[in-house]
Amino acid sequence: MDIVISGILPHSSIASELARQAAKAAPSLFQKLENSKGTVHLLDPNETGCTPFEYWQLEQRQFTPVGQQNHAAGLGPLYSTHSPNRDQPVWLLELAHIALGASNASLLTADDLVISESESLALFESAQVVFSESPFKLLQHDTHRWLIEVPPDMVLPSLSPNVIASGTLNNWWPQDAQSRLLRKLLNALQVEWHEHPVNQARQQKGMPLINGAWVFGGATPSQLQAAPVSEPPRILRQLEIAHRKQDWGQWLAILGKLEQDVFRFPVNKSDRLVLTGYDRLVVITPGRLPGWLSKLLNRNQQWKDWWCQ
Repeated sequence: MDIVISGILPHSSIASELARQAAKAAPSLFQKLENSKGTVHLLDPNETGCTPFEYWQLEQRQFTPVGQQNHAAGLGPLYSTHSPNRDQPVWLLELAHIALGASNASLLTADDLVISESESLALFESAQVVFSESPFKLLQHDTHRWLIEVPPDMVLPSLSPNVIASGTLNNWWPQDAQSRLLRKLLNALQVEWHEHPVNQARQQKGMPLINGAWVFGGATPSQLQAAPVSEPPRILRQLEIAHRKQDWGQWLAILGKLEQDVFRFPVNKSDRLVLTGYDRLVVITPGRLPGWLSKLLNRNQQWKDWWCQ
């Protein structure tokens, strides 16, 4: 069985500093790494458009981009809770909070916002007015993401909201001519929601406003294969939000809790570990050397080689 730990590989700028603290917070996990082989896959989000964890999810469904698509295009059908025509491109609009700084903008994803069903429905109804004057069409409503229809002759880039929210990409608004109409529409949506009753109520509660949205996707459901029927992987996503915010103190605290709740218990020696970060995915396969020989050969330092890349 694969055990997938999303957000466990820290950014390269802080990885070396966190290595000892991480090993101390989760000694059972890092003891397993000492006698295992790690295969590193570098995944530049500028090229894939998605996080390594999302890339891994798409690889499990054997997604293959076509034409000008990147991997992030596959997130449309992957995340959609509806069942459109298998040959119809799936585009999603995700609710977000966009904060404008002096020199850049940052984004909070829907997962960070604690959105209620009633809030999402009220915003959906007001967005219908804005969309009615555009070639785009809102089709279905979910709490965090809405299904939208994009004109068939329009070629748009796709970028995962989770990559944008990591704060490590600049100029994430597409600047090409094809995207200009979409940028104008999303700007109009921000204006519409600026003083919406939903956001007035959230402001009174001290909650982040739902003042923007992000559109991504574009692949068809037929580009995804059915999920594997073999033993499903165990997926641990508790570290994701702290990793995305680069809150390493909180990250270490959550890692320590995972040690107590998950890592310190015996696992099948044949289990693979899949570790993901911002731009890397590492697959850990069990080592063949006995523990005493591994220490004799100083194998216990190998994990730091790929950890600190």
